[in-house]
Parts: sequence; structure tokens; C-alpha cells
Amino acid sequence: MSVKSLIVFSLSVPMLFITGCMSTGARPESFIQGQASGWKSIELNDIAIGNYDVAWQKTVDTIARNYDIEMMDKESGYLRTGWTYGISGGALDRYRGRLTVKYPDVRTPKIVEIKTEAQWLSYNYGSWQSGWDQSFQRDIYTALSGRLGRTVSNN
Repeated sequence: MSVKSLIVFSLSVPMLFITGCMSTGARPESFIQGQASGWKSIELNDIAIGNYDVAWQKTVDTIARNYDIEMMDKESGYLRTGWTYGISGGALDRYRGRLTVKYPDVRTPKIVEIKTEAQWLSYNYGSWQSGWDQSFQRDIYTALSGRLGRTVSNN
């Protein structure tokens, strides 16, 4: 093998490996690209309705169990998590999500609003593609509804 062939071979193998690694980890089917999820409301249960301190503490406790809180302001009723990588079973290095919580009324709250965001790293475009994830939003909504929401009768 000539020196020139050896150089070409030694440069091409790492490039093939990198290209192969970049093509793995397809975008999750639950990702909706290019759209914002919008706000979803949870009607507060009898324990939390009208009692902001209880509602806020239950919200923080529920979210802090699984997510790092990046920004929190109890006085305004605003909370946002940092980006969590690998949501909904997506690739740890290519898929992330975060959530935002807002209490529209901090004096006598009746509802809490949540919004989720997701981003997928597209190697084709070399940037994060924004949108939201249906599974991630459902999981967040279910967790907060279980602690704060009303039980709806089937009658």
C-alpha cells in the first residue's frame, strides 16, 4: 500500500464513521415541526383552587422531580424548565424539550396553563428545528393534572 493510499484510507474511515453516526436517530414521530404547541389549561382541584401557595408548591414539586427549573418567579406565576435532552425516547444528543407554566391569576387561581416546546437537531440543516412533541406534552399534562386538576365525572 502506497503512502498516498494510506493517507486517503486513514482520512476516509473517520469521515464514514462520523457520517454514519450522524444519520442514526431518526426524528421521533411525535415531533410536530414548525408549530408552537399553544397553551393548555388545567382547571384546579378543590385543594388548589383559590389557594395559590398550595397550587404553586404542588406545581414546583411535580416539575422539579423530573426537570431542572431554569427560571421561576412565584410572584408572577411563571416557571420554565431548562432543555431536557432525550425526551420521548429521542436521541440524547439530537432531541430536547422544555416546558413553561403560567398562572394567569396568582391571587385566586382557578387554572394553570402549560406550554411545551421541542427541538430536533437536523444535521442536514446544521441547526435546531423547533416545534413540539405530542408525547412530551401529554406526559407533562398528565403529571400536572394528576396533582392539580379536577376529576371529571363520567356521569
